[in-house]
Amino acid sequence: MYVVISSCTARKDDSIAIPDNSRLVEPNYYLGEHLLSRLLKTRDRILSDPRTRIGKRTTYAFDLYVRAGKAYKDVFKNYYYELKSLLISGKNVDWFFLSGGYGIIHALESARAYQATFSRTIAHQKNIPYTGDLWRTVLPQIIDAILSKLSYDCVYVFGSRDYTDFVKETKLWRNAGSSGTSVKIFESSGSAGPIWLSPILCELVGAILNGEIESFNSRYGGLTRQRS
Repeated sequence: MYVVISSCTARKDDSIAIPDNSRLVEPNYYLGEHLLSRLLKTRDRILSDPRTRIGKRTTYAFDLYVRAGKAYKDVFKNYYYELKSLLISGKNVDWFFLSGGYGIIHALESARAYQATFSRTIAHQKNIPYTGDLWRTVLPQIIDAILSKLSYDCVYVFGSRDYTDFVKETKLWRNAGSSGTSVKIFESSGSAGPIWLSPILCELVGAILNGEIESFNSRYGGLTRQRS
C-alpha cells in the first residue's frame, strides 16, 4: 500500500457529483476519536468564515483538486479515470490532500469548493482566511496518527513548503530522515511550483498503475527540491 499526500489547489472544480452507491470515505476511516474531533472542529471553525465562500455542491476531494489544479494537469490528462478507479477500489493506494480549509482530506471524502490557504502572502493578496497557524498545532499529530493507522510501504508528499513543512514536523519524517526508504518529499517553490510538480506526480501515478514503483523509488531520495 502506498500513501500520497499532495497539496490542494487555488482553482477548484465541484462540477462532478459523487455517484450513488460509490465508495465514500469518512474521516473515522483514518483517525481515532480524539484527533477526529479536533480535525472536525478546526474544519468547522475555518469553513464557517464567510471569506471562505464555501460552495453548495459536494464532490469528491479528488475531483475538486485534480480536475482543476495545475499540479495535476498531467495526471488528469493521462491517468484520471484509471487513478480514480484504483482509489475507489481501495487497492494499493490511499491519497490525501493537505488543505487550508480541510486540513487534510482523503481523496474520496466529500468536499465543497472554498477559499483558504496556509500562505500568509496569498491570504493577504486574496482576502481569504490564513489557516497555517490554526493547523500547525494539530496537523502534524494528525498526519502521524493517519500513518500509524494505515499500512503502507512508502509515503509520497508533494507541495510547496507551506504544505511540506507540516510533514517535516511529524515523527514520521524525523524517524525516516532523508534516507527516502519510507518517505519521499517533493518540494516546489514559487509560482512555477505546480508546473514542476505535475510531471513527477504523473510519473508516480504511472509507476503505481503499471507496477513500476521500485524503478520510481530508485530515482529519488528522501527530499527532492525544485531548483531555482
